[in-house]
Amino acid sequence: MNSRQRCSARLVAILTATFACFGAAGATSLEQAKAQCREKLTPVVRECVHRKVAESGGSPSAYIPGCRAAVMPRARACVAGLIGATNPHGASDADSPAEIALPPPSGPGRVVILISGSDGPEAYRAYAERIAGLGYYAVVLDGKTIMSSDMQGAGRLQEAIERAQSSPHALPGKIGVIGFSLGGGGALAYAERLPDMVSTVISYYPLTAFIAKVTDMKTFVGKFRVPLLVFAGGQDTYKSCCLLTTMRSMEATAKEIGAPMEVVVYPDAGHAFIQGSNFRARDADDAWRRTTEALQRHLGETPDH
Repeated sequence: MNSRQRCSARLVAILTATFACFGAAGATSLEQAKAQCREKLTPVVRECVHRKVAESGGSPSAYIPGCRAAVMPRARACVAGLIGATNPHGASDADSPAEIALPPPSGPGRVVILISGSDGPEAYRAYAERIAGLGYYAVVLDGKTIMSSDMQGAGRLQEAIERAQSSPHALPGKIGVIGFSLGGGGALAYAERLPDMVSTVISYYPLTAFIAKVTDMKTFVGKFRVPLLVFAGGQDTYKSCCLLTTMRSMEATAKEIGAPMEVVVYPDAGHAFIQGSNFRARDADDAWRRTTEALQRHLGETPDH
């Protein structure tokens, strides 16, 4: 086995371990699954109501039914995953959509690719809808297909970009990429190496634990070619996947070699602070503001919708 083959075999083993780290919980009873998913998604509904009140005013109670309805697909998928069942429509996980495409409200827009965490594209639909609402053509990919043990993630990302750019909903030009957790790691590993296709990468609490196991930080960051914005939680210890110390090492290395990178740290935030049980409204709002500013700066102003 030559050195390249050994490296590939090593990375396959690491990614396999990564999926074990991020895997779904073991099978449980229906009532237990409902309770766990209710606990997970109640903060998402609360954040939805908070956002709509901030945007439009009025009583929070007026928005609760709509926000609850918006999370129902995620709730069904959550329950199905916990009890080890197929999805609510009878399809297996392998048949579940690996991509969600959301056109802007009117007219075409610049493309923004979102790469989901291990919980899949549906968990990020609401976020993608907000991106589309700004006038972008938002496409959500499954992070598990990008950070994949078959080593085909880079090709899948490029194919997804080309597919999105060929859509009638897309304006020509480079795209933005936003990654979350597992998908954030994929954005660092692959989107950062596509300066001819990507103009900005935004990574929320990205998976970084794999870096030290496949290469050194200077080599990894040395391949960054796209302006990068990273959001990190100061209290993020989830599975030791996305530690602040690693982000700081990456930031210091980027500064040393002149790679364009900014790290924003929310000292009291944990993992996945923009939704779910770790949701922190102030931090999520700040990250959203910085995200939209970065998209505007690198993709240009979006049309009013």
